[in-house]
Amino acid sequence: MDAIPKGTTNCMVCGNDISYHDHTCKAKCYYCGSEEDTYMCCESAHYVCDKCHSSNALEIIESVCMNTDLKNPILIAEKIMAHPKMPMHGPEHHSLVPAALITAYLNYIGQKDYAKIIKGIRRGEKVAGGFCGYQGACGGGIGAGIAISVLLGATPLTPEERSHANMGTSRTLKAIAEAGGARCCKKATRLSLKEGMKYLSEIFGINWINEFNINVQCHYTQYNEQCDKDCIYRISEQNSSFVIPIDMNN
Repeated sequence: MDAIPKGTTNCMVCGNDISYHDHTCKAKCYYCGSEEDTYMCCESAHYVCDKCHSSNALEIIESVCMNTDLKNPILIAEKIMAHPKMPMHGPEHHSLVPAALITAYLNYIGQKDYAKIIKGIRRGEKVAGGFCGYQGACGGGIGAGIAISVLLGATPLTPEERSHANMGTSRTLKAIAEAGGARCCKKATRLSLKEGMKYLSEIFGINWINEFNINVQCHYTQYNEQCDKDCIYRISEQNSSFVIPIDMNN
């Protein structure tokens, strides 16, 4: 059978809405055929496992981060999220946050360490889809903690580094929770990168967070049926003076 292209909004197979439940059921992945317990499937009973959901997007994340000199993680993320293989929502963003944050920071301090970028992506892959609602910790926020952990070389046995990784995650999750609204991986990604920049700037005593524009306009509202009307990134008369179009070349 010929491969069927994946969509980027709602169900990757048919485009119908995704149903989220408070109980698990057995479902078989439409693409690879693996069967597993899941809380979600589309209205037509299609299910796509996290591995298949993320496959193409992770390659894009790795490629962009390995080849960019950008020092602003928001710019890196916006470039990646605009790629047609990057879905509107999904666990891909859990790898995007640490990858963009690690890449931008290393570029900012004038270092290249591809191993750290890969480490961030791989750790982010382990955070499953739906974590924000089902485990109470948004994968984007965890991604900020992953980046801090990688950059500091934290392990369960390094007291200071471990504390910083947890504190960075804590602050980011607080910002995401206070932002409200239903899940939006674009909003969570932006907030996570912003808070990650803040925290790294604090612990390293640098001015990184203040040197770059981090206020962006969101162009994904039409693809998100649950878009929060009060989102700070949403283009409207209410916040049009707050957001500034980003130049993707700088």
